[in-house]
Amino acid sequence: MKKLILLPVLFALLISNANLVSAQSAEIRDVRKREFRGVHAIVNKETGEAAGYYTFYVNEKVGGGMINFVIAIYDLELKLIKQTPITISKRSTVDGSEFNGKDFMFVFKDVPKKKLTYVTVDSKGGIIKTKGIVEKKFAATTSEVYPSANDAFYIVKPIKEKKWGYSVAKTDRNINTLWEKRFMPEKGFVGVEAIESGGDRIIVVQLIKPSALSKKGKGEIVCMDDKSGNILYKYPLFDGVVTNVPSAFLIDSKGNIVTGGMYFAGERMSGKNSDGLFFLKLSPEGKKLTYTRVDWDAGIQELLKATSRKFAIGSKPKVFFHDIVESEDGGYQIISETFRKSMPGISSRLKDLITGRYIGDITQDSKPLNFTVMDFIIFNYDESGKMNNINKIAKDYTKVVCYYPYNSVYYGGLKLAKVVKSYGFFDYAFTTTLPDSKQEVMISRNMVSANPHIGITSIEVGKESETHKIPIKRGTARMTGKAASFIGAIKSKPGYLCVYYYDKKEQTVHLYLEKIQM
Repeated sequence: MKKLILLPVLFALLISNANLVSAQSAEIRDVRKREFRGVHAIVNKETGEAAGYYTFYVNEKVGGGMINFVIAIYDLELKLIKQTPITISKRSTVDGSEFNGKDFMFVFKDVPKKKLTYVTVDSKGGIIKTKGIVEKKFAATTSEVYPSANDAFYIVKPIKEKKWGYSVAKTDRNINTLWEKRFMPEKGFVGVEAIESGGDRIIVVQLIKPSALSKKGKGEIVCMDDKSGNILYKYPLFDGVVTNVPSAFLIDSKGNIVTGGMYFAGERMSGKNSDGLFFLKLSPEGKKLTYTRVDWDAGIQELLKATSRKFAIGSKPKVFFHDIVESEDGGYQIISETFRKSMPGISSRLKDLITGRYIGDITQDSKPLNFTVMDFIIFNYDESGKMNNINKIAKDYTKVVCYYPYNSVYYGGLKLAKVVKSYGFFDYAFTTTLPDSKQEVMISRNMVSANPHIGITSIEVGKESETHKIPIKRGTARMTGKAASFIGAIKSKPGYLCVYYYDKKEQTVHLYLEKIQM
């Protein structure tokens, strides 16, 4: 299968002092848990192949209310290329980070000072530009960054005046604004639910509501030209009966937009439980080419009965789409994980601190929220957009406790799922093919069981999946616990994957390469 999503895998944060151990392995010491989100591959935007690895971590206090953040960049053999320190105010957190195929951009937020700091870094670790902006309004003291396929970045910020809106700006590597577009409603609220970019365009899924706290909201896709920022078209996500909520996009070589996700009855952008799944394909001009809906209770359950698969899917689950992959026959494969939200019966902040599986400010008194990552489900569609096969892959569940602000009404199911993914708590890593065949496999991790491992799972249409487990090499790092604190797998050179493991007791991250084999 040909993977068409060439954008880099979402990035993550570490903490410490990077030291080379030997060829094909590396160790990073003194890694504090507070900012840990994982390690990511540097992906070539033209080929989709890995070109190296990078991570980002807090190093030390340097006095005067400042701390050092450090970027560490490795080549494919895990040889350290460079460590780059960035001095920033001690209350700063990372608001956004991206690699556009050529350069990195990091956005730091200091809420007490109402300040945003933007930093661009080249692929060799050299700082290109640093720019600080003090915002007068609290709402403006936040920013998200996305990659442009043309060696630039998009910066998305909320706007709070008498109404709520947002802006999208394209900036170059020197943080010069090339264009900026503001989206303000005549009244009420308009915000951003999701963004994707590729080729010569940027796709924004926006939500329009009567007020910021309203539960009613209409969504639409806004397609913008990368060069000018002009709106090419808008496409409503309410089809007259249901509202579609995309969670994954693919922009193919012809400029077509392929997307999918859950849908909900009526005009609301979100609901307690989805009614089914939708699949949508738009032409470069925004014309509907393919649109199908499959409901959970009739369509999907009937499909399972027809294929005699030995598993069941609960009624109306919540599903997060990770990847859309185009198959050689013109069909599509969508890889997803199910999840659920719930209020905890009894929450132990001490236990959450020990496990490290939480997001948000744990010191706040507000009641936390449970977010549980569950099974994999792979949906296969033919060229016409008809669902023709489903494959469920059961696994251990990962519970993440969400503290302020992620336990608020502002974070609906999919929006919260995107945050949980950015912290590295979903188990899916990537898909690839076995080196000696065209067999497609899914790479994932399991960090919940007493024997943490990386999974290599066959995902051939119509066949039961088999998983080969690669145990974590406990002897290669200071691994003291019975279960993994945090592990992950990322793209590497052909035929290999890169494994990373964080030991919270020793505050050490170890990286090493493994062959991809069943």
